[in-house]
Amino acid sequence: MIIIRPILILVGFVLYYIPILQFVGIALLFFSYHILIKNRKTHIERMKKVYESNNWNFPEIDKKNPFIWFILYVISIVIMSIFYTVIIEQIASLSLEELQNFVLPSWPLYLILGVFVLSWISYSNMINRIIKDQWQLQESELQHQIVKNRFIKLRDGNVAMLFRIITLDLYEWFLLFFMVRETTMHYFEDGSIMENPIVTTEEVSTNHISQQENDSDENSKVMEDEEEKIYDLIVNKIKNVTEEEKYSAIFSEITSIIDKDKAQRVLKKLLDNNYITQSEYEKIKSFL
Repeated sequence: MIIIRPILILVGFVLYYIPILQFVGIALLFFSYHILIKNRKTHIERMKKVYESNNWNFPEIDKKNPFIWFILYVISIVIMSIFYTVIIEQIASLSLEELQNFVLPSWPLYLILGVFVLSWISYSNMINRIIKDQWQLQESELQHQIVKNRFIKLRDGNVAMLFRIITLDLYEWFLLFFMVRETTMHYFEDGSIMENPIVTTEEVSTNHISQQENDSDENSKVMEDEEEKIYDLIVNKIKNVTEEEKYSAIFSEITSIIDKDKAQRVLKKLLDNNYITQSEYEKIKSFL
């Protein structure tokens, strides 16, 4: 499983709108989709093993290979890009008088229509396979208490394509950014970031620590007690685990805390007590 940093999407977005570097932006776009599809497959395979080990029924997920739609989408984009380049060069080479008499043949119109339909169908199906399938698995994981948060938001591929048209492809980058961010956070929480995730329903959830109601003069003491409980729970959970499992567990627990200020204080305490490194601290903090 390869984790993409959201900053890569922002870089690709900027390059995409610089004519001389547009091909780099497109390459990053395709690379990101490729990784998302590979991660989807790995995520489903690893969680299927978890379900089997716990004798749970694995949700019915579409088994069609999203790579087919990805390849068709790439083909449609490449054809459209080449076609636009050729047409623009032809028009640019015409004189003003020739331009007034220029008539576009009928076959390019049919080509544009065909490529547009192919692009719509392939993109919408690709997005559905990436998002809907993992959202469905996420809902099942919530029922089995594997995860506590709905990081992956349900979106429809056809609606996404419509927004792409309206926003002149800006929405594609917007959606890609959040797909990368949401799936990454989910992989850390359900443990599928590890090659052999071990999940049991007996794990203590820091989200279910009871909220104590006290007078206003005792609020600060209550907050300190709650943070101490969360801290102790995390420390107990990461004992006798590997470094990768430790990071995954800390990431899952910290990002599941609703109060982000509280989460940052607990995270800082873990750093101060050398349970995480400075770089790990910065990575987790960026998701809060």
